Amino acid sequence: MYIKKWLILVGALGLALRIALALTIKPVLIYDSLEYHQYAKNLATEHRYYANILNTPQGTISGKFYSLRAPGYVFFVAAVYKLFNFNTQAVCLIQAFLDFVSGIFVYLIARNWLKPKHSFYAFLGWQILLVYVPMLMSEAFFMFWFLFSLWILAGTKRTGWSWLSLSALSWGIIILTKPEMIIFVPLIFCYLVLKNYSRTSLAKAVVWLTIMTITILPWLWREKNVHNRFVWITTRGGMTFFDGNYLPIEKRKVFAIADKHNLDEAELDTLFYQLTFNYLKEHPRHYFKAALKRLAAMFEPETYNGLGRFFLMPLLEKKQTFTTALAFTGYFLFLGSKLIMIIGLVSAILLFRRFKELILIYFIPILILLFHFALFHAKPRYLIPAYPCLCIFFALAMERLGKITCVKIKDQKDKN
Repeated sequence: MYIKKWLILVGALGLALRIALALTIKPVLIYDSLEYHQYAKNLATEHRYYANILNTPQGTISGKFYSLRAPGYVFFVAAVYKLFNFNTQAVCLIQAFLDFVSGIFVYLIARNWLKPKHSFYAFLGWQILLVYVPMLMSEAFFMFWFLFSLWILAGTKRTGWSWLSLSALSWGIIILTKPEMIIFVPLIFCYLVLKNYSRTSLAKAVVWLTIMTITILPWLWREKNVHNRFVWITTRGGMTFFDGNYLPIEKRKVFAIADKHNLDEAELDTLFYQLTFNYLKEHPRHYFKAALKRLAAMFEPETYNGLGRFFLMPLLEKKQTFTTALAFTGYFLFLGSKLIMIIGLVSAILLFRRFKELILIYFIPILILLFHFALFHAKPRYLIPAYPCLCIFFALAMERLGKITCVKIKDQKDKN
């Protein structure tokens, strides 16, 4: 009963803060947010999937872009626009509830290994990361589906065919929201096979893979028809790869080359890949320098997904006591999430002997970290799938600390 009160209190505060942010901040429509807005608006009004502007901090191109953004989040925003007359804050309000429910999933996932009083710490860890709610970004929507699927997979009771189908459908939506999440498919397939190894488990893994594939196939077919070539969900992978390797080449110059040769968006994507691979081939040391820069970006709060631009400034510019307090509350909670990440990481290292028991929770951050640092992007928000796992490791650390404290108290009493 005691822990239920704390869960209700922290949950209520977390939800209230999320709703307050959603109702107070009007999303800033630049860069990624502007592109999502364009796609969703055109989809809702014209029933066509395109944007007119490719908007980046280093340069902007006008034209028609049919595949810059993955469709998962765009269709969600378009549906909200249609229902609420293109109100961006309505999107944020729904994201507030989705993000809150994600915290419940984190708690339920932690319950597979922890008692309620210790699972509470995982729930607390998620509740303090609320900066994505007032942004027109895919993170809150994506993490809802990611954690929903993880809750199904990690449990021992949700093993029926219907749950398996829901998980596969969720992973189809996840990949259609963030295409790079395809890296988890081999992990989950092997996990389903080996969890309770049998012919049935193998059949379930194959059915899961089939349903997931069927979910994404229509979009791949659409991309083939639009671009007359195979395109993996979006035409932005090359630019992302280019950005994440910090090449000393101005993006404006790449855009100028594309404009000069009249390249379409798929050809521009290929050009970004070619430039990046060629530069890394000629300067192999730069690859390791870029990896270090990606590591440093993780611990720089001001550059964390444009925190100042998208979160703090819209609140501080209103110059009201409530909004200023909300800005600083959100910012310090964000810094608290950094502390939980560090403690969770240390806990994961110290608890490595439990690797077999916690294999799914270990492999998710390992895969995403390897992908992020080995060859991909500089934006730390791409690491967010690792955060709930680190929250669970944080809770495991608190459990271990509690046991050590109890032993010391008992020893002290015995001495007395």
